[in-house]
Amino acid sequence: MSKNEKAKSESNHIVAIVIYVVAYLAMVYFAQFVLGGSVRGRVMAQYANSPELQVKLAMLTAGAGTTGQIEALLSAFIVLATNKKGYIASVFCNIANTTIVLVMAIKQHNVSAIPGFIVPISTLVLVTIIYIFANRINQKSAELSKSYEQLMETNRIIKDKDEKLSYLAYYDVLTSLPNRHLFIEKMDEAIVNNSNMPFTAILCDIDNFKLINNTYGSSAGDILLATYAEKFKGLCDDNIFLGRIGGNEYGFIMQGNNSEQNILNFIEKVQTVLAEPVQVGSDVISATASFGIASYPTNAVSSSEILTCINSAVSYAKSNGKNRPCFYEQY
Repeated sequence: MSKNEKAKSESNHIVAIVIYVVAYLAMVYFAQFVLGGSVRGRVMAQYANSPELQVKLAMLTAGAGTTGQIEALLSAFIVLATNKKGYIASVFCNIANTTIVLVMAIKQHNVSAIPGFIVPISTLVLVTIIYIFANRINQKSAELSKSYEQLMETNRIIKDKDEKLSYLAYYDVLTSLPNRHLFIEKMDEAIVNNSNMPFTAILCDIDNFKLINNTYGSSAGDILLATYAEKFKGLCDDNIFLGRIGGNEYGFIMQGNNSEQNILNFIEKVQTVLAEPVQVGSDVISATASFGIASYPTNAVSSSEILTCINSAVSYAKSNGKNRPCFYEQY
């Protein structure tokens, strides 16, 4: 609940309590001074020795009893509606009523006023019981609400951890690219869902990356990998899937039946990105890469076989001068 809502609620409670106090005291006045002693005395004097006396007295008694019941109901309602403030107001009003009845009974030596004394006392007991049980219910409700909030927070934490674990299972932390696991799943998905649709897998292995790390530091190597990842994303459209599948290895999946020239044109774009100098602190670094290329279903019919083919092709490219593409079937 906001501060404005709390302030509005407090204001409404105060208004309700004021109305209750005024209404309660008005009924006390009506019961004691209108239906009470002086009126009762006039009735007895007017209808003395008359059969109508009992009827009039019964009506006055019934009116006083009804007023007492209304007072009790109002007291119970104000406690339920406003809790502690209403309970305090109810106690005040009923003690005042008890005092007035007691004073009137003593002053008039009127034993018949005793029931009027019992009603506010009973009401005091009633509102006290209501107040105690209402507080217990509110306390239990608050505890349940707190438990619910804790449960929701626990669920949120678990959900966040699940999402983080799911992300770590499928994505590379450094580059935010799909990792090797997701790269393989993408090939499996293409094979299962589009068994008649060919695709080409390309492995891009950065040349001499260990030397770069040793020369400029591993943090420089991380910056270089992350920079290349962002630039490679710009080369890929909906038909080219990009992932980081090794420490210094990127993988591309080109959907469709691509010609050798189309594949080489794409690799040239990747080589152009690698040739662009990258500023890392005070150093400027550029790199080259060797490429291994294999196609489904020409060279292999499963993701594991395709990975074997492109790794074999990269090894061949590196052993024959590096910085070059190599198709699996060409050696």
